[in-house]
Formats: sequence, structure tokens, C-alpha cells
Amino acid sequence: MTRPIRRPHASRRLRAVVLFAALGSLTVACAAPASPPGTPAPAVPATRSAARTAAVSYDMPADITSLVLPTTGEDTRWTQGLDALGSLAAAWEADGCARDLGQSLPDSPPPMFTRYRALPDLTHLAAHGFAADNLVPGAPTAPRPGADAPARPGPELRTCLSRGRAVGQELVEVYGPLQSAWFTEVATIDRTPEVRAAFAGLGDCLTAHRVDAADESAFFDLVDQRLQAADDTAARGLGKVYATCMKPVEAVRQPLRARAASRFRASHSAEITTVRARLPGKIADLEKRYRIRISFPKP
Repeated sequence: MTRPIRRPHASRRLRAVVLFAALGSLTVACAAPASPPGTPAPAVPATRSAARTAAVSYDMPADITSLVLPTTGEDTRWTQGLDALGSLAAAWEADGCARDLGQSLPDSPPPMFTRYRALPDLTHLAAHGFAADNLVPGAPTAPRPGADAPARPGPELRTCLSRGRAVGQELVEVYGPLQSAWFTEVATIDRTPEVRAAFAGLGDCLTAHRVDAADESAFFDLVDQRLQAADDTAARGLGKVYATCMKPVEAVRQPLRARAASRFRASHSAEITTVRARLPGKIADLEKRYRIRISFPKP
């Protein structure tokens, strides 16, 4: 995916709170790291008040490549943690640079855990719905209300933001190309006849649950409307409905993904070996350099 480094327009902000990352290009926070083309771009809330700190685990998977090559929605919790570590390190680098200058960065989205639309975490959605409980713990302190922060950064602060992006890119460069190739495989699965047939029943399921949405796109439009109306109860309820109605789709997709993962790991064994060798050291380096820890959202 391409992650353009710019702030989301105001009309997109609430939508960014709720929508999953798509296999394409979406806007993200100015402190987020850029990623190679083909990787799913995460959508993030645009204000700190729109989200709550997520419950997290600090346990690492037995296989480090689980952070990079998810096959299920549950697996993406590892991936979200890896992505968030890069954003967290980038935020601390930019924040430290600004503090050294005696300045404050413009308000922007903080580091977030971001879910993947192509690999929905149905367990999490059933429990939490589309709640914005996805702030990453350990981020720099938010600017105080009324703090003297510019609406647009000047040259010095732009340099700080560039330094942050460079730090985030250090991590992405280790695993980004491999992950990009894997998500390309994931995208092809959704174009198979059996998955298309499974999606065809989604609208009927939504209707049976009294949700006025003919397909997935219309459903997310509805979620967006509910959040814009500050109807958190409805947004949570819609998450439960989505989890229920997507189960038949995931039941079809998951075996296809598992077979694709076996083929992918065999054909990309050299790249996987390289990531296994380099990724633990880079994670440890960022943790030590910025006094942060990689963490993973709990269900």
C-alpha cells in the first residue's frame, strides 16, 4: 500500500475512525511511516478525543513472521502491533525533535491500532463493535488545549515530521516488501467465484438483522452515519451484526487463505528467512531507542 503522509480532510475524519483498511491508498497521520506499494493502508481517527486506549498484550508470537503474514482476522492483531510500533517510534522521534526546538507539533492523529478490511477480526467486532478503543499505549503526551502549536508546520517542524517518517520507514523496510506480496495474494482470493458467491448473501443477512444496507460498501456508509451522529450504541450494535453476517464469507475465505499461505511461504522462503533474521533486531532497536514496547490489541 501507499501511505501518503498528509492529514485527512475534515470530511473524511469520522469515516477514518470506523472503516477497515482497504487494499489501496488512504490518508493517514503525518507522523505515520510510509510503506511500499501494495500494502493495505490503515485508516485512523483524526483526533485524540475520538478514541480510547486499547487493551493490549505484550506477548510475542512463537514465529516472528506471524507479525507480517496474517491469514485470519485474529492474526492481524500481530500485524496491527507491528504497524503501530513503527508509528509509535515515528511519533516519539518527531515529538523529541520538536521539543528540542522548543516548539509543539500541530495536532494530528496519534498512533493507532488499525484493522484490516480484507481480514476482518470478527471476534473483536462481536465484542466491541465499531468502537474507537484503538489508541496505542505509550505515545507522546497530547498537546494541551490551547497550546501554542501551529496549524501548519514551518520548515523546522516539517524537518521533525520527516525525521519521524524516516524512523517509521526503518521498520517498514524490513518487512514491507514481503507483506506487500502477501496482501496481493489475499486480494486475489476475494476475486474467486466462491468468495463472490459468499458475499452475495451478505445483503440478505444484513436485511434480516434490520440493517438497511445492500452490500458491504453501503453497510460502512451506514456505520459512518451513526458515528457522525455520535450514536455509539448503534455503532457497537452494527459491529455485532457485521461479525455475524461475515461469518459465512470468512468460512469460505479462510481455507483459501490457508492454502495460499502454504504456497506463499514455500515460494518466498528466502525472503521469510531474511525477515526472521532482521525483524527481531529492528524491533529491539526501536524499543530501546525510544523506550517503548511493541504491543498487540486484545480481543
